Amino acid sequence: MRVSAWQIAGLAGFFCLLGVVESARATEVRFFRQRSREDFLVGELEGLAIDADGALRRAAHFERFAEIEEPFVFVAAVDSDGWVLGTGNSGRVLQVASDGEVSTLWTAPEPEIFALWIDDDGTVFAGSSPNGKVYVLKEGEAREVFDPAETYIWAIARSPWGDLLVATGDGARLYEVAADGESRLLFESDEVHLRSLHPLADSVLIGTAGDGLIHSINAEGRVRTWFDAEQTEVIAFADDGLGGWYAAAVSSEASFTQQAGQSSTTNGDENGAMNGVTVSVEVSMPASKASSSGTQSAILRSVDGEVRSVASLDRETVYALAWIDGRLWIGSGVEGNVYSLVDGHLALEAGLDDRQVIGLFAGEGPVLATTNGAALHRPVASPEKVGTYVSQALDAGAVARFGSLRWRGSTAQDGAVRFAVRSGIGSTPDATWSDWSPATSGWEIALAKVPRGRFVQWRLELDATAGDEARVTSVEVSYRQNNAEPRIEKFGAMDPGQVLVPSAFNAGDQIYEPAHPNREGIFTRLDAVSPGNGGRLKTLWRHGFMTLRWEAADPNEDELAFALSFRRDDSASGWLPMETDLDETHYSFDATVLPDGVYRFRLEASDRPGNTGETALVANQISEPIVIDHSPPALGEVLRRDGRATVTLVDALSPIRSAELSVDVGEWKPVPPLDGLLDGRREILEVDLPGDAEMVLLRVMDAAFNSATFDLLEKRR
Repeated sequence: MRVSAWQIAGLAGFFCLLGVVESARATEVRFFRQRSREDFLVGELEGLAIDADGALRRAAHFERFAEIEEPFVFVAAVDSDGWVLGTGNSGRVLQVASDGEVSTLWTAPEPEIFALWIDDDGTVFAGSSPNGKVYVLKEGEAREVFDPAETYIWAIARSPWGDLLVATGDGARLYEVAADGESRLLFESDEVHLRSLHPLADSVLIGTAGDGLIHSINAEGRVRTWFDAEQTEVIAFADDGLGGWYAAAVSSEASFTQQAGQSSTTNGDENGAMNGVTVSVEVSMPASKASSSGTQSAILRSVDGEVRSVASLDRETVYALAWIDGRLWIGSGVEGNVYSLVDGHLALEAGLDDRQVIGLFAGEGPVLATTNGAALHRPVASPEKVGTYVSQALDAGAVARFGSLRWRGSTAQDGAVRFAVRSGIGSTPDATWSDWSPATSGWEIALAKVPRGRFVQWRLELDATAGDEARVTSVEVSYRQNNAEPRIEKFGAMDPGQVLVPSAFNAGDQIYEPAHPNREGIFTRLDAVSPGNGGRLKTLWRHGFMTLRWEAADPNEDELAFALSFRRDDSASGWLPMETDLDETHYSFDATVLPDGVYRFRLEASDRPGNTGETALVANQISEPIVIDHSPPALGEVLRRDGRATVTLVDALSPIRSAELSVDVGEWKPVPPLDGLLDGRREILEVDLPGDAEMVLLRVMDAAFNSATFDLLEKRR
C-alpha cells in the first residue's frame, strides 16, 4: 500500500506552519526548506535522481562499459556496430564496439578531432584541428578530402541536397564539398566560429559562437536567422520527434570550445578547468556578451516557426542533446549530470563521476559518452541498491538549537527512507563537526541530540527495499538561534532645536505641537506621526527642543524596543527615566524643562518584543556629555574711546557662534572678534560707534541658538 506523508503528518505540519512565516523573527522557530529541483541540485547525489516534479528518487544505474585511454573525447557518433569517437591529444579516431572493445581506426597528423560524420554506408568523415582538414575513412584507409586553410573544423554534416558541409572556426565559414572533391564557400559569418550543424528536411541549422546565433541555410545558399540567444555559443541540436528541433545555447566561459584550449587533467578541478596534460590547441573567443538572465545554459525549441527557451541550467554547461524514447535527453558538465525534459520540466536522471557528458545515443536506454574521464556508459537493468543525498551546509546565521527534521513524499515500506543529521560551527564540514546522528526513519525526526551549531547538514538514504515508489518531495529542518544581545551602533543628540518629521510633512499647512505633558514625568515630546514614504524623515526646527537619535541592530533580526533615561553629568545618583517603550530610532522632546547644565543620556535596546522575559537581552549605551543651554550670551564690559567700542561677550555654557551689528536699523553686518575666530564662551569685539548714530545694535547667538540683542549706545544716553 502506498502511504503518503501528507496523510500521516500533514495536519500537524499544517497547524504548526500556521504560526510560522518565512520572515519570522530569528529567535522564533525558523525552517530550512528544500522542496524543488533547484534546492536539491545544490547538494550531492549518489544513486539518486530528481524527477520532473522536483522529488528525490532512486536513479538508474549506469555502468562504464568502455574505458578510453585518451585523455579527452571531443566528439562521438553512432556507426553500424557501435560508436566512433574523436579524441585528443593524439588525434585518434577510435571505434567502440557494442561489447565495449576499443580499437583505433586512424591517427591524424593534427592533435585534435572535434568533428565527425558517418554516412549511411559507414563512411567516416573526421575534421582535425588545428590547421583544420577533413579526412575520409573507409575500409581501413584514410585520405584528405578537403583543406579549407582554417584553424578549426568544428562540425561536419551531410546536407539534404547531398553535399558535405564543413563548419570552421577563427574564420566562421561554411563550406560545401561535392562528391568529386570540388568545394565552394557557401556562407561566411561575422562570428568567430561556426560551432554546430544539424540537417533538417530541406535545410541545415548552423549554431555560432560569439553572439550565440542560430541560422538555417538551404540549397540555394539562402541564410535565415532563427534566434539570437542571451548566451554566446550554440553548441548542440536535436530533433524533437515531431518535426521540430531543440538547441542548446551556453555561455562561452565554460563551454567545451573554451575548455579545449586549456591545459587539463583527466579528473579536472571543481570548476571544470583541466590541469596537467597539455593540449596544443588554443581557442580564441570574443568577449562574452552579458546574459540578462544570468543562466549558464538554455534549452531552446522551435515551435510553430518561433524559437523559445523551454528550460535552463544556471550553473551547468550543456554539451549534448538527443531525442531518445520520446523525450529530450541533455548531457552537461561540470558535474557530469544527465537530464531529461518531461512535460516542460527538467528531471535529473543520473550524475556521473566524469565531468562532462559530450554525447548521448539511443540504445537500451541512453548511451553516454564522457570526457575528462573518457568513457562510454550505459544503464543496467536494476537501479542503484542504495542511493544517498547530502544537503549543502545550511547556515542558521548564528549558533542555533535544532528542533526536528520533517519530510514529505511517499514510500512503499517503512524504514526504507532514513535521515541522519550533523552540525558544526565552521561553514565546511570537517573533523570539527559532530558525527552523523544514527540514520533514522519516520516522518518527523527529533534533533534534540544534535549539538548546537551555526551550520547543519542532513543526509538521506533510500535503500532497495523502498522500490521505485519511494520519493522525497521536500525536507525541512527547524531551528532557533541562540539569542544574542542587540547592538547600539550610534547614539547622540542632534543640534539644539532640530526635530525629525516625516518627509511628507508640510510645515506650511500643519501645526506640529508637543503632545500633552507626560503625567508620569516632566518631558513633553512631539506627537508620533506615521512616517510614510518608506519611513523617510526630514529635519525641521522647533526652538527649545532637542532630538536624540540612534542606530541599533539585532544579530537575530529581532524587533527592538528602546528606553531612555538621563542624569546630570556630574551626578553620582541613579538614572531618571524619560521613556520606557519606544519603537522609533529618535526622540524629540522639550528640553526647556531641564535647567541649564551638562547631562548624560542613556539608551537601552531590548529584544523583549520577540523573546520571553527569561531570554530577552538588553544593550545600553551612554551618550557623550550633552549641553542643555537656554541662556543667551551676556554683555560684559564695554569700553568706548574715540568713536570705537571694545565689547566683551560671555556665555555660561556654549561657545559664541555669531555676532552682527546694525547701525540705525540698517543691514546686519558680521563683526569679527579680535582673535579672528568666534569659537569661545568669552569673545572680545571691536566696533565702530558713529557719532551721529541714534542706535547701534549688537546681536549675538551661541551654539545652542540662544540669542540676545544689545544697544551699545544705551549707556551713553
